[in-house]
Amino acid sequence: MAACAKNPFSTRGTQDPYGSAGTWETPQSPGVTVQNLLFAYNEMVISNYQLCFSDSFLFSSPEDSIDAVNDGRGGLFVDWDKQVEVGVANNIFSTYSAADTLDLFLTLTSAEDYVDIIGDTSAVLYRNYNLALITITADSADTVIAEGLATFHLYQEQLNWWTIYLWEDIPAVSGEIDWGDIKAEYRR
Repeated sequence: MAACAKNPFSTRGTQDPYGSAGTWETPQSPGVTVQNLLFAYNEMVISNYQLCFSDSFLFSSPEDSIDAVNDGRGGLFVDWDKQVEVGVANNIFSTYSAADTLDLFLTLTSAEDYVDIIGDTSAVLYRNYNLALITITADSADTVIAEGLATFHLYQEQLNWWTIYLWEDIPAVSGEIDWGDIKAEYRR
């Protein structure tokens, strides 16, 4: 009589996923969509980041657009759609994930002066943000801080997922660095 060393009916162990999947939750509400954006940005997972946006997405940064015109970079914020947004984020993620001397960290908090508007199929969420870009050299550490108000306009799409279709960016202090300024540096 032969005996099996292993139970032939037992399940096999799971394998680790290939690559980094990051933190992701099915976006069944507007708040989850914005949380997914936060995690995707901090974890630098471009596949999760692009899932946060509708195909008709637009980015608007009015103050930066005016500054760009005054600086002779007038077209920088024109036609900023999903493809541009994902490309810019990919450029940022590639730069910061490839170097041991660079880091980025994003925080999003509810904006006290604004009330989120959440309907059955559309929503507007107001979030104060702080984005820190850190460069470490042998001699010192340099940190660039971007602060402002991000207004996310969302709607419910296929599979009842919520996506961002418009993102408006306003600096915390007029003339100071905001997220739009950072993103513009990486638009190629």
